[in-house]
Amino acid sequence: MEATKVKTLSVQVEDTVLQALDEVAGYYALSRPRLVQKLLAEGLHAARLDHAAGLYAHREATLERAAELAGVSIYDMMAYVRERDVPAQRRAGDIRTDAAAMLVRNGRPDIAASLGE
Repeated sequence: MEATKVKTLSVQVEDTVLQALDEVAGYYALSRPRLVQKLLAEGLHAARLDHAAGLYAHREATLERAAELAGVSIYDMMAYVRERDVPAQRRAGDIRTDAAAMLVRNGRPDIAASLGE
């Protein structure tokens, strides 16, 4: 297994932000750096979902591709766009493409091939 590479990121923040970080870190019993890592990971996850949903809404990505970009399952992506009332501008070809990709990923390329017929 490959070790995760860690880099240092320096940012300037206002005193009020540091105070708030310390308060929240205390609540979660985390160090300030560990809390910042947690918040960055959660914020990045939310931003990736939002970005992928936007691509899907503008027909720049299929639902399958949006899920892949967001790093979630297609089911999670479906729930996300449904919760946010993202319009489902779907064509039959998009649905076939998504279904075929799921089947291939789940070890059923034989069935996926039949969707193109």
